[in-house]
Amino acid sequence: MTKQIDKNRQSKKLGERKKICKIDTEPKDLKKSLEGLTAPQKALREASIRKFKVNKVKAFIAEQVKHININRQIGDSIRFLFDKDGEPPVNLPLEDIIAERMKIETQIRWFEALCSELRNNLSKVKEIEDLALDLIDQYQGEI
Repeated sequence: MTKQIDKNRQSKKLGERKKICKIDTEPKDLKKSLEGLTAPQKALREASIRKFKVNKVKAFIAEQVKHININRQIGDSIRFLFDKDGEPPVNLPLEDIIAERMKIETQIRWFEALCSELRNNLSKVKEIEDLALDLIDQYQGEI
């Protein structure tokens, strides 16, 4: 079993893959000359590499921004528990905690009502869209 694994590892050494074009897909070193490519091919290659790197950076930044936003939202939601110096107050009134909970529950109910209203509007728009598509089909059938 280990002999088979060793053979697979040996066959995957750098520079041993079969060429599929003028430029190796697995270069032996990082400084590869592009002698076999025309100017448009070189430009396309560079643009592809640049686009790949840009997409990779965009994905990384988007993930980091998502984490930052989540952490900021969590911080904002518990900020009322601390004073201006970031220290918890000595005697936090239970009434304040209850009021904050009730405020959050009210906001949740408001968002649920808003979502319900938007769902109703969406269903009406879908009905109108279906009727319009039916009319278009009938009109095209008459022609």
